[in-house]
Amino acid sequence: MPLDILFFVEHVARELDIACAVEAILEMKTDISVKIASITHRLEDVLETFQPKIVVLPYCVAVHEAGLDKIVARWPQAQYINLAYEQVLGEAQKNLNSPKDAFARQYVLHYAWGDFFAQYLHANGVPESHVVIHGNPSYALYREPYKAYYGNQRHELASRFGLDPRKRWVFIPENYGWAFFRDHMVRARIRRGFDPQQAYQYRDFARQSLHAAAQWWREAAQIDSVELIIRPRPAIPAESFEATVREMAGGMPEQVRFIKHGTVREWILASDVVMSNFSTTLLEAAVAQKPVYMLAPIPFPDFLYAEWYELTEQIDRGDVFREVITQPNLPKNWKDLEQWAANAMIRRGDAIAGLADILASLARGELTVPPPIEIARRLERLTPRRIIRLGRKFGWNLMQNSLAVLGIKTQDQGWSGHESDMISSSEIARRVAQWRKILV
Repeated sequence: MPLDILFFVEHVARELDIACAVEAILEMKTDISVKIASITHRLEDVLETFQPKIVVLPYCVAVHEAGLDKIVARWPQAQYINLAYEQVLGEAQKNLNSPKDAFARQYVLHYAWGDFFAQYLHANGVPESHVVIHGNPSYALYREPYKAYYGNQRHELASRFGLDPRKRWVFIPENYGWAFFRDHMVRARIRRGFDPQQAYQYRDFARQSLHAAAQWWREAAQIDSVELIIRPRPAIPAESFEATVREMAGGMPEQVRFIKHGTVREWILASDVVMSNFSTTLLEAAVAQKPVYMLAPIPFPDFLYAEWYELTEQIDRGDVFREVITQPNLPKNWKDLEQWAANAMIRRGDAIAGLADILASLARGELTVPPPIEIARRLERLTPRRIIRLGRKFGWNLMQNSLAVLGIKTQDQGWSGHESDMISSSEIARRVAQWRKILV
C-alpha cells in the first residue's frame, strides 16, 4: 500500500501520544497520508503491507542496531528521520548512543530537541544539513493545547487503582534498568561502545541504589497520609521489577503500589511530588511545575554526570526521604530545573506542530535526505561482520530453545522489554480522533 509517512513507535507510553497528535495535525491541515505502527511487534506484517515515502524512527544509532537493517532492506527508496527519544545524556551514554555508521550519519535526518544535541550529532559525523532543531515534543504535552488531552487524571487514576485522592501522591518513575542486566546484556552495550570497566560499575551502582531505595519505600509505606506509587520503566517487565524490589526490601507492604499502566505524563500531572534517581522524568515533572527530588542513596559515578543534576534537590538518606514526603507544604523547587529545560528544549515554540511541519516538508519534497539505496545493497552482502553477528544470534536462540525443550526456563525466556507496546489500529484511531477534538 503506497503511503506518505509511516511513523514507528517503540514504547507506547513514551511515544504514542506524540505520534497520534502529529497524525491528527497532518490530517486536519494536509492531505498527507500517515500510519502509526509498532517497531517491536508484528514488524514483518508492516513491512509487507506498506510502501512509505517517509519512515519515522524512534532511534537510529546504526543500521544493524535493533532491527533497522530489515526496514532499510525492505524500503531502500524511502527517506528516514530519527526522533531520538533519548537526547539528554549522561557522560557514559554519549558514546553508547552516538551515530556509528554511514547510514546514521549520511542517510538520516535527525530531529534535535536543542542546540546541545545538534552539536553532539555534528561532533559524531552528522552534517548540519541532516539535523533539524525544534524542541522536545514530550515537553509540549505539558503545555496547552495538548495538556487538555489528559483531563482530570487524578480522579480517573484514583478510581481505576483504588488510590485515595485526598492523600499525597508520591510518584516514583524508576530508572534502575541496569540493575536487571545480565552479563550478555552488559557485553552487548560494551560492543556498542560503552567502556567495559564503567559498564560493570554502572550495573553495580544501579543494583546498590535500587536495594537502598527499596528499603526506603518499605519504611515509607507505613505512612498513612501518603500514596506511594512506583512505576517500572517501559523496558523492564513489571513482574520482574516488582519481584526484585520485594526481595531487596525483605518484603513490601501492600500500601506500596507498583503500577506500569498509562503514560508517565498522566501520573506526573496527577501526582503531588515526583522522585526518581537520575531519570529525565524529573525534567518533565519540572516542566509540569511539580516538586521534584532526586534519589541518591549511593553517590553517582563521575561517568553518569549530567549538568542538570546540580539543579535538582537530592535525597541521600531514608529518614530525609520520609521527612520530605510528609512535610506540610511542598516547596516550589522545580523552578531552576524548569528554566534549564525551557532554555535548552522549549524556547523554539510548539515542538509537536513543528514536527508535523517537518514531516510535511519531507513528504512534499521541500526537505530531503538521500534514500539509503547503497546501504540496502550492502545489506545483501554476506560480510565477515554480518556472519559473526548472525552466528551469535543463531547460537543464542539455539541455546535458549534447547533449554526450553529440556524443561529449563531461563530468565531471558520470560524477559520482554516491550510487554506493554503492542498497538492496535483501533486504539490508534481512537486516540487520533480524540486529539483532533482537542486540537480543533
